[in-house]
Parts: sequence; C-alpha cells; structure tokens
Amino acid sequence: MLNLLCGRDPAELGMKTYEGWNITAFLDHLEACEKCSKAQETLIANLNKIIGSKDQG
Repeated sequence: MLNLLCGRDPAELGMKTYEGWNITAFLDHLEACEKCSKAQETLIANLNKIIGSKDQG
C-alpha cells in the first residue's frame, strides 16, 4: 500500500479502486497537497514499484 505523507487514505481520495490505481487522481493530489508535493518523486517511485510488482507476478 502507498502511504501518503498527509496521512490520507488513497482509496478515500479515489486513487485506489477495485479496478486498480487512478493515476490522474494520484497526480492531482500531488499537485494540490502541500505535504505530498514535497515528496513527489519518492511517492511516484513508490507507486511505480507497486504497479510494477503486479505486472511481474
């Protein structure tokens, strides 16, 4: 699971659904959230690892 620096739940924000990750909602949140925008590169890398691990397994 992806832990946002602001402490909010990705599912509640519409980023994570039963269908998978909503990248647009994720990027919109990074742009709007002061805390998460400061760690944008790290959060994107973490999401890529999550998505990438599903593709390989």
